[in-house]
Amino acid sequence: MSEAVVPIEDRGYQFADGVYDVLKFHGRKPVRLAQHLERLAESCAGLLIEGVPSAAEWRNIISELADRSELSHDVAEQTILYIQVTRGVAPRLHVPPIPQPPPTVIAYFKAAPRYATELRENGVAMISHPDERWSRCNIKSIALLPVVLAKHAARAAGVFEALLVRDGIVTEGGASNAFCVRDGVVFTHPEGPKILSGVTRGIVLDAARRAGIEVREVPVTLEEFRAADEAFLSSTTMNVMPVTRLDGRPIGDGRVGAITRHLAETVEEIIQDELTLEP
Repeated sequence: MSEAVVPIEDRGYQFADGVYDVLKFHGRKPVRLAQHLERLAESCAGLLIEGVPSAAEWRNIISELADRSELSHDVAEQTILYIQVTRGVAPRLHVPPIPQPPPTVIAYFKAAPRYATELRENGVAMISHPDERWSRCNIKSIALLPVVLAKHAARAAGVFEALLVRDGIVTEGGASNAFCVRDGVVFTHPEGPKILSGVTRGIVLDAARRAGIEVREVPVTLEEFRAADEAFLSSTTMNVMPVTRLDGRPIGDGRVGAITRHLAETVEEIIQDELTLEP
């Protein structure tokens, strides 16, 4: 077919009954493909979606897609792979049919976003925003309307990202994991249903171990986050992004901190090391 189409009764379209994942590629080398595929499988299992490709099948799909997309072998060329799996096409009833239909699988490459050097040098601004998502945020669901509204609020305020807050506790960014630094210690919300445990979040934790920096995965209040010495975000598309302002006030002295810079550099080193080993 010359164009991809989505049937009207696809449950992803009708119910947001599906999951997704986003991976970064350097040339044809993915960053932590195994971890992304594991998370995708866990998300599908969490929504009881049946018949999804196995990890080995996904690797074949991605390889064929890279060939068809004529993806460059140059590791300096960065792209994003978007994957989406829905429960498939069925009459519009809330209860899925038995047996379930074959899942609808979508995957495509697009250019990776580029972030201005000044953002990494000077840091970005955020606003706090109520975390209005459902209670199973560890599932990477395509039902993203609360995040869409949080992003709208951030844009209206003229800032980079929204910092989500639930019951006074900072959970994560609208499309990122959030960290703050207090007295040389890095704090981030623990894994569980209140956050999506990002693959790049895992690289940040690896970077901290490599650098000998203490990390505490504990809940942090909004006031504690505001009073931090440093703050930063992590995600697949941007790796580490420093945060220097929150709700119109500076974080620490309003400049990118030494620990944030060191972790950002170490994350890049880890990724480059792993790309060298990736066949």
